[in-house]
Amino acid sequence: MNDENSPDHPIIEKPWEFEIRYFAYYSEPDRWLESYIDLTLVRGDTIRRLRFSAPQELEIAKGFPVDTKSLQIQDVSRRRMENISVRVDCFEMDGVISFWAKDVMDLDFDGEDC
Repeated sequence: MNDENSPDHPIIEKPWEFEIRYFAYYSEPDRWLESYIDLTLVRGDTIRRLRFSAPQELEIAKGFPVDTKSLQIQDVSRRRMENISVRVDCFEMDGVISFWAKDVMDLDFDGEDC
């Protein structure tokens, strides 16, 4: 459950309604801040491509990506952790994927709407 220090991240509304269709982890061991995770999320005709920079503590549970109906993306910037402002997790105990990240960006955002 989210608290006041971990509200839902505004990058995507209701991520638990999406399925993970694509997952890729790019590792840059000597320059870990340049590593990233790409996720493609699909809900009906809606496709969202997100990139999470500098991921840490990645955990993938058995069954991934079959059950991603409890996916949450939280803004944890208020916690003031170094190089961390995003938490990806599942709100059910059998979470299928979780990690911390420096930030998240929408790969399809053209920059004209904000």
